[in-house]
Amino acid sequence: GSGWVDGGLELDGVDDYAATVSATPPVDTSGSFTVSAFAQAAAVPAKPAVLISAPGTNKNAFEVRYVPSATPQTDGGRWRISTSQADTASSPGSNAAYGPFSGVDEWHHVALVYDGFARELRLYVNGSLEETACTDADGDGEADEPTCEERISSAENVITFKAAQGFHIGRTKTGASTWGEYWPGAVSDLWTFQGALSETAIAHLSQGVPGTDTTLPGND
Repeated sequence: GSGWVDGGLELDGVDDYAATVSATPPVDTSGSFTVSAFAQAAAVPAKPAVLISAPGTNKNAFEVRYVPSATPQTDGGRWRISTSQADTASSPGSNAAYGPFSGVDEWHHVALVYDGFARELRLYVNGSLEETACTDADGDGEADEPTCEERISSAENVITFKAAQGFHIGRTKTGASTWGEYWPGAVSDLWTFQGALSETAIAHLSQGVPGTDTTLPGND
């Protein structure tokens, strides 16, 4: 179907999905890696929907999902990355979220960057991290505006495991043999890289230029 760059994959949100051909993941998710894509929902999902996942046997090494807001009239929802430390049912994980933002029914470029050396997880939307700071003019450690919430779309001290299967686009593993959270919309220009791309390289990918070369600026 139509897409942001050179066509796209259209998914119905019911049972459609795609998966990488190889049974093994295209990158080792226990080390530094980057995954990015353009996404557009056919309509704002009423429940969480997963854009990309990296399944293991019991858990997902990572999931990139859209989480709708409880107040969609004033909050467009948010993108969220979830990771797991190990492929066990009880393994703890980490999250990085970006939002609120304009409705997910518009095209957005979403990028997951995991730096295994720094153990840092970063979520970029349209080429940028979310960095919202609250003003503290009197320096008392409290925000001047009580309702202000500091947000940054990254997480520290993150450990991931090596996914056991290929990447899935448009769904996630919800049990030992069950799948769910199907993506209701389009996916375009999906990239994977072994290594943590720089902010300059992510900004380059977020422009959505047809025929973009795999040698990206800022990652020599």
